[in-house]
Amino acid sequence: MKIAGIYLAAGNSSRMGSNKLALPVGTKTLGSLAVETALQSSLQRIYIITKENDDRSWLSPEVQSHAKSAIIPCATAHEGQAISLRCGIQQAQSDQMDAVLIMLADQPFITVQMIEEMIACAKENPSCRFVATALEGTILPPVFFPSAMYNDLLKLHGDIAAKAILQGEFLQHGKLLPCKDQRLVFDIDTKEQYKQLFTERTITK
Repeated sequence: MKIAGIYLAAGNSSRMGSNKLALPVGTKTLGSLAVETALQSSLQRIYIITKENDDRSWLSPEVQSHAKSAIIPCATAHEGQAISLRCGIQQAQSDQMDAVLIMLADQPFITVQMIEEMIACAKENPSCRFVATALEGTILPPVFFPSAMYNDLLKLHGDIAAKAILQGEFLQHGKLLPCKDQRLVFDIDTKEQYKQLFTERTITK
């Protein structure tokens, strides 16, 4: 099974007031943490979806030149997350990927174990239309979709993206993997959330 990661990194950081992906976290940047994790996993390719004018300074040269990395500028990313996702799905179709794992660049603490558990669950349940992370009843990224869902994902619009699919009766056709530690799915949109990275209660890589 050929599986690609779609790393959504084309947001406007409007709530942060500056490019949050470039914010320092130790010797790395906020936006680089999860993609470096993904590159250590069994995913065959990582499609890094950026804004067209992104200078990519938040990505290390090693990530940019990595054999698994494919940086995909999305000219219309400002229209919403669904458009960025569409860029990744279209590349997955072109590369004949059997499935994709959707990740967010502002979720810095996902782990290789989380990724591998989602892949293993999908392989053990080949009829599943999705595998998603769940925290106290709330569905969160990362989310796994097989190629049978590509056309549905391509129809999405706006800034809701995959959440528009993951609701109602459709939830009976997939698997939810409980997340035991909310810090693993912590996402950073505001200055206050960024400050929480440096409290003793927040995990570090």
